[in-house]
Amino acid sequence: MAQEVELKFDIDPEGGAAIRRAGLFGPRRVRPKRQDSIYYDTADGALRHAGLSLRVRRSGRCFVQTVKRDGGNRAGLFVRQEWESEVPSFTPDLSVLDMLPLRQGLGAASSEKLVPLVRTRVSRTAWQVRHNDSWIEVALDEGSVTSGRTRAPVSELELELLNGVPDAVFDLAEEIAATAPLRLGVLSKIERGYALADGKLGGAAKAEPVDLTPSLSAGDAFLAVTQSCIRHFRLNETALLGTRNAEALHQARVAIRRLRSALSLFRPMIEGSEQRHFNAELRWLGRQLSDARNLDVLIGHAEQDAELSSALRSLRKEAYAHVESTFRAERGRGLMLKFVEWLELGSWRQGRQADRDLAALAGKRLGRQWRRIARDGEDVAGLDAEARHRLRIRIKKLRYATEFLASLYAEKPRSGRRDDFLDALKILQERLGDLNDAWTAEALAESLPEPLRPAIRKLHPVPDQQKALRSAGNALHKAHAAAGFWAG
Repeated sequence: MAQEVELKFDIDPEGGAAIRRAGLFGPRRVRPKRQDSIYYDTADGALRHAGLSLRVRRSGRCFVQTVKRDGGNRAGLFVRQEWESEVPSFTPDLSVLDMLPLRQGLGAASSEKLVPLVRTRVSRTAWQVRHNDSWIEVALDEGSVTSGRTRAPVSELELELLNGVPDAVFDLAEEIAATAPLRLGVLSKIERGYALADGKLGGAAKAEPVDLTPSLSAGDAFLAVTQSCIRHFRLNETALLGTRNAEALHQARVAIRRLRSALSLFRPMIEGSEQRHFNAELRWLGRQLSDARNLDVLIGHAEQDAELSSALRSLRKEAYAHVESTFRAERGRGLMLKFVEWLELGSWRQGRQADRDLAALAGKRLGRQWRRIARDGEDVAGLDAEARHRLRIRIKKLRYATEFLASLYAEKPRSGRRDDFLDALKILQERLGDLNDAWTAEALAESLPEPLRPAIRKLHPVPDQQKALRSAGNALHKAHAAAGFWAG
């Protein structure tokens, strides 16, 4: 059994040619090799659900069967267990796998029950590079992934540490990024194939649940939470750059806010100049998406007014162009790579707080965040627009923190109070969001021609705002009743 550690990136199709031209890995010209791979599973996805994958790859005249078990994908840094054996053809040979977890995934199934689910055809160019006293294999894969009659292009760069230290991989990645834009890859080829088979590849994606257990250290929990957030962001960044999808933009903003909430939740463990730097950078990135999101919301309200809708759509086009420019520029594109490097190699990992008991930290942090909200929300109707906006941001952070930690409070009756608390926070966030939309619309009205200003102000009439305030007050009362579930 081998432990595979690799850093994966998505690149633009022209990026591969730029990397080859740059000659970063020595003067010798390397010829690409064709690789044809078939991934198998049972009809009901037994391997997929067990966290396993079975692949047979042909390279030249050689067929190699590989079983992989997911060991965690920390936002581009893939860590997996794998078992390899030569086989005579594309047909899987389960007889050589009797001692492996594959049998646990298949139960009593035989090779006749396996079906070819995904096929990849790539041209792989590979270099072995000595960098910072470490040996790294750099592999450039260009080709396609197919499921049934559906096909999608593949253009990936993988950096696998053969011998040495992980920081050499990140350092080499930054050198390559100066030649060709790199974006963290969060999908393995089989995951890409599954998404293609499910009709979800390249679409907007919602956040996935984070499964934490009380036995985890605070450091391990922080990595799991941030991994989920970065994956959430990257899936939606890809969809947004490809289609200007409004839901993808919304989910990308949510992912950024969830990341910032994770930094807030685990602040005692990671506090320092690096944490403050990344919090500021994430705040900056989120702000670049704000105008586009606000316009999407307003357009949704203004569909019945053709003249207003047309004016808003013109502004939306400019706002989305700004978002794309931000994501393609070096600062926006490189932020997630630098963030992942800090997660993996930052000084916080050597601190005593990283080994801290997760349950104790969770209860203390949730209690602290809730007390501030309860204090500031006592007279929510009396707050001005700016104060309500700040309160809403704190409620969002607490909601995301509670969702991150939800699996720690799965036993009854705590789970019931937890769910009631989350429901109340969601309503609070939505109603204060309605009020914030009205405030935003009022500010935007000043940038529109005079004849359109009354129309945009009518989108959020005063009676609706008063109704939202009453609903927020009721939700706050329900949150009070359910709060404290984290204390036992």
